[in-house]
Amino acid sequence: MSASKSNPYDAVAYPGHAFSQTHPGHLATIAHFHGMSPVPTAAMRVLELGCGSGGNLIPMALQSPGASFIGIDLSASAITRARAEAEALGLRNIAFHHLDIMAADAGLGSFDYILVHGVYSWVPPFVRERILALFGELLRPQGIAYVSYNALPGCRLRDLARDVMLYETRDIEEPLERVRVARAAIKRFAEATDPGSFYGAALRERLQQIDEIPDNVLYHDDLNPGARAFALHEVLDAAAPHGLQFLAEASFPNNFGGAQGPAQQILNAIPVDEPLRQEQSLDLLIGRCFRQTLLCRSDIVLRRGFSRFTLAPYHLAAYVREAEEQDDRPGVGGFLFGSDVRLAVDLESAKAALRVLGQAWPGSIGHAELVASALDEARDSLGPDVEREIGRLNEALTAIYRAGLLEISLEPHRLITAVGERPVASLLARRQALAGNEVTDLRHRAVALDGVVVRKFVSLLDGTRTAPMLLAEMNAFLAEAHAAGRDAADLPRRATAEEVEMHLRDVARLGLLAG
Repeated sequence: MSASKSNPYDAVAYPGHAFSQTHPGHLATIAHFHGMSPVPTAAMRVLELGCGSGGNLIPMALQSPGASFIGIDLSASAITRARAEAEALGLRNIAFHHLDIMAADAGLGSFDYILVHGVYSWVPPFVRERILALFGELLRPQGIAYVSYNALPGCRLRDLARDVMLYETRDIEEPLERVRVARAAIKRFAEATDPGSFYGAALRERLQQIDEIPDNVLYHDDLNPGARAFALHEVLDAAAPHGLQFLAEASFPNNFGGAQGPAQQILNAIPVDEPLRQEQSLDLLIGRCFRQTLLCRSDIVLRRGFSRFTLAPYHLAAYVREAEEQDDRPGVGGFLFGSDVRLAVDLESAKAALRVLGQAWPGSIGHAELVASALDEARDSLGPDVEREIGRLNEALTAIYRAGLLEISLEPHRLITAVGERPVASLLARRQALAGNEVTDLRHRAVALDGVVVRKFVSLLDGTRTAPMLLAEMNAFLAEAHAAGRDAADLPRRATAEEVEMHLRDVARLGLLAG
């Protein structure tokens, strides 16, 4: 029997990295919003089903040494890599088991968080049923389960291209040949269809997307003939017999993202105590292709809506800066969130708060500290009623949060933004930088480093070197590279002190500096 028949993930490794929306700190914040009492990350027990090589679980274990983590996967090669990486990092709070999900049982213990990312849509029905059963058996009373899956109706368009590729590769077992034939087939068929037809347009759009997908991802995600997508209500109907209910989507609170005008009116007309109807209607309006659903025990009484919401318990963060081109209206300031979302703000204390958040990024600030700093900066424009001003500021910040532009968390991010005398990048990032361009930041995101020079620089940030020492090390590295002639044509001859300072600022802004 070929390796691809016994386990396709042993035949072709699936890329493993951190997924920020699976982080228990993020899940705990959503649960707390809904009235739950989630276990703090410092003392949590976490299980990941289908953990692969540990790219998602290992960064969590490094950041929470007092917590306990278990990962299981059917791929022996993936588990071997996960164990080797955990050992190299000196982790003692994580265990990886080569285990079929069907064989998992109460012997693993009970858990505060159970994560299943990129598995549910790609396994047989009996495995899906076992996943939900394990949620019911192993979740603690205030536990949270995360499950992601391809969603309907959006994936019906994706399946048009899958039909072509699966038919053309139906008799091919060898993975790389299967991918090669699939790529050639979808290109040939898409380009031969009528571009003015709905079908032709859909195939062409999917072809463009497939061109950007790595071979190993395409092989597992699109060329698995048993893969299927689900409507949210199907997943919830299957979860209910196991004592589970819908908590929220991991993208909470931006529930209406992508819905404009009349679509938003439809959603606004649905009561907040009908979250399934809201979410399912959203999928039908925007054609959502992928869901990241959170479940909890059905006996928990959840709090829905924003009527009793307050920012007071949370730490706030935002990637925000003042726009270079300011608004012409008197008293109105323009702010840019992320890469392209612009917001006009006229409340002085809110403008001050956004400036403070921008300076603190990628770190977070406790609500009380943020309010105090904002009021202090805007004190010349405030009225005599301080409580009223605080109320107005909180209303503005809540509106920004509901728009998905502001992050909240029960716990602060464990990183620093100030560059010390002997800066320290996280141990994991230093190790990953030696192996490739992608590293995991301390906000549990996969970030790309820009080339071999930056990778080398990050690997040197172990807390033993000052800026002048880093400069000397970098110049020694560049001199050796040029002398050896190994791929050195695009490398600078020498680094400067200014470039070292620039790299340090960049590393801090990427969220790689540890305390």
